[in-house]
Amino acid sequence: MTPDLTSYDSIIVAVAGGKDGTACLLALLEAGAPKDRLELWHHEVDGQGPSFMDWPSTSPYVSALAQDFGLPLYRSWREGAFEREMLRNAAPTAPVLFESPEGLIRVGGEGPNGTRLRFPQVSASLMT
Repeated sequence: MTPDLTSYDSIIVAVAGGKDGTACLLALLEAGAPKDRLELWHHEVDGQGPSFMDWPSTSPYVSALAQDFGLPLYRSWREGAFEREMLRNAAPTAPVLFESPEGLIRVGGEGPNGTRLRFPQVSASLMT
């Protein structure tokens, strides 16, 4: 069974700058997805800060992909990014911000304090 791609109001393609998101976009276009309903969404692991885990070329590449195909691009990121989550202690998980057609949306960050750094972290190098 093939889905009727014209029946969707929006078709969101998650892109991280690699081959999977690009292949999905190309497959959707080849299958006849209406281009005016396609949106690219990218999660910035490093948020709006300096490069820590993301390749510095990823964000410009995803922007160029959207521009070359004439598609809107929306980004999301966690306040403080991955580094903050990795180092947090006695703090809730940070909120996530989403760009959307309606503007910037902020969700989360209201939960209980987490347990990160409360228990010892074991690495493979400690096992030898």
